[in-house]
Amino acid sequence: MAERQSAVSLDHTDAPPEIRAAIARLSDDLAHAAGTNLVGLILYGGLARGRYRPGKSDINLVVLLNDTSTAALDLVAPLLRAAWRAWRVEPFIIKPAEAARLSVTFPTKLLDISQHHIVLVGANPFADIQVSREQVRLRIEQSLRNSELRLRRRYLSIFDDRSSLATTLADTAASLKVEFAALLQLVNQDMPSESTSAAVLQVAAEAFDLDRETLARIAALRREADPSDDLPGLYNRTLAAIARAAEIVSTME
Repeated sequence: MAERQSAVSLDHTDAPPEIRAAIARLSDDLAHAAGTNLVGLILYGGLARGRYRPGKSDINLVVLLNDTSTAALDLVAPLLRAAWRAWRVEPFIIKPAEAARLSVTFPTKLLDISQHHIVLVGANPFADIQVSREQVRLRIEQSLRNSELRLRRRYLSIFDDRSSLATTLADTAASLKVEFAALLQLVNQDMPSESTSAAVLQVAAEAFDLDRETLARIAALRREADPSDDLPGLYNRTLAAIARAAEIVSTME
């Protein structure tokens, strides 16, 4: 069984005491349930960056298991499901041997984990991982162009449905937050103090001369039950903003 490290490291985060206590309990419970199959537990994301917001932020947790069969997952599933419901713990379950390859297939995610993480239990397979700038750039461009293609196809189904248009644009803001955050890291641009979609999209708009008003509007849609916007027009401007961002990334060296 992996030995849990001291929870003192969590004192350096902005997580409230009850969250720190919950993470410590979850670490103990997972170590007990998984036994020797548990190789490590690693926090990443907003909490590891010092940007945790109670009630809004997920608690991102790498769960390292040697065996990821359904039989092995059965032992930890009740604990992780309960942790999601109670504290928004979002598990990322991988095998230690997969970490290096994931840096190639998911470079933006692995770059974020390798740069900002807190080891709670056992091994850290990200310690020696190197993610190249070109890998990250290509992944960002691929994701942006994929978003553009998916939005075009989606529009054919929902062009006359205001509710679906608004929901799709709000979801697009959330996905763009991930890619724009990676893009800001790529050019060594300081991240906003808040990790919300609105904040990240605003900083990206300023850094890359994107359509600030459009990005702000789609980020705000999640908070509005019945937006009054010209939604097809907003959809079109969103497509244009994504296309411009993809072109910017494609010309980076």
